[in-house]
Amino acid sequence: MKFEQYADFARTQWNLAMSGSEHFSLDKCTDREKVSFWDEKSSSYDLGIGADFRRVNAAMERLEKFGAFGPNAIALDIGSGTGAYALALSAKCGTVYALDSSPGMQKVLAEKAAARRIKNIIPVLADWQTVRKGELPGAFDIVLSSLNTGISDYDSLVKMNTLSRNVCCYIAPSGTSFHSSRADFQKIIFGRELHIAGGNDIIHAFNIIYGLGMRPELTYAPCEWSLAQSPEDALYAVCRDFSRYTEISSDLRAELKAYILSHLNEEGLFVQRQTSTVGIMVWSPKSCAL
Repeated sequence: MKFEQYADFARTQWNLAMSGSEHFSLDKCTDREKVSFWDEKSSSYDLGIGADFRRVNAAMERLEKFGAFGPNAIALDIGSGTGAYALALSAKCGTVYALDSSPGMQKVLAEKAAARRIKNIIPVLADWQTVRKGELPGAFDIVLSSLNTGISDYDSLVKMNTLSRNVCCYIAPSGTSFHSSRADFQKIIFGRELHIAGGNDIIHAFNIIYGLGMRPELTYAPCEWSLAQSPEDALYAVCRDFSRYTEISSDLRAELKAYILSHLNEEGLFVQRQTSTVGIMVWSPKSCAL
């Protein structure tokens, strides 16, 4: 295969992986419903994956080694969520634009910034898939995106690349993960485990950026979280999360409730755990004209 064809090959492979990953391909939510979904999760997000800052610290270390930071540096955090990266960037940059489509997520971020008297974070309420370059405030020294399903194909990744005049940082899952109960929930709801084809794996973005002539650096960080909930809260959350794929009937709800009640800890709480690895990819877009 000729080198110039590699990016196109990687684009095709990413599309195939996304369509083969049923937790993406079976999602029937409209754009508005997805916003509502993340609005609801905003209040509890920091109790789960948002509580592990090792990936954030590792990303800041990589950007530091790239010489990305400075008092005049302007950063864009795509899919900023509750602000783990935007808050970290705010201490190292002059201005941070935090882009997210969820008002709920941005509300949590604004509350955190206010509590810490941080004034250099500017919210941008927008969907990365549909926002146009001209609707954003110019170019950025740093463009970062972490665990963001809004960057899930060639076009959305290249769009990120074209907005940076210095450094890009893309963070995504690497390899398989372990979740204490997800497979059991899937068997109850679908009668089987959903097929996973690595649609959001870091390798796809790496192959595209490499194929376009840049030389991304890739490192890894562990990511682990544990969430303990009352049986009622756990049932509500599971039904909400899986309603993105199918209707949760009263019979399914009863089965899910029975499973949760049979897996409570000594304090009467249902605990979910996940361990995974994320890839942290950093590169300079200057070496390639798109």
